[in-house]
Amino acid sequence: QTDVCESADWYNSKFIVSMAANMNMTRTPDVHFISEARTEGTKFVVLAPDFRQIAKYCDEWIPIQAGQDTALWMAAKHVILKEYDIDRQVPYFIDDVKRDTDLPFLV
Repeated sequence: QTDVCESADWYNSKFIVSMAANMNMTRTPDVHFISEARTEGTKFVVLAPDFRQIAKYCDEWIPIQAGQDTALWMAAKHVILKEYDIDRQVPYFIDDVKRDTDLPFLV
C-alpha cells in the first residue's frame, strides 16, 4: 500500500495491483490517481476477499481467500522467471544469478 512509490507515480504506471488495501478509506486524497491512470489505459487489478470500495475502479477483481495471496504471488514469480529468464536467457542475467544470488541453490 505505501511501500515504495508516491501516489502520483500511479499515473505513470501501466499495471497496478491493489492488495490488502482499501485506498478509498486509507488514502482518500490520493485515490483519484487511480481513476486518472485508468483513463490513460492503465490496467488495475484488486486482490481482496470482498468487493470493497476500491474494486469499483478495477479492470479485474480477484477474490482471494486468506492465505492465498502468498501462493498467488509465488505463481506470478514463477511465470516471470520462466518466461523472461529461463525461456529467454540473457547472458547478463545468467552471470548475475551465478555470481550475486543464491538462486542456483534454490533450483
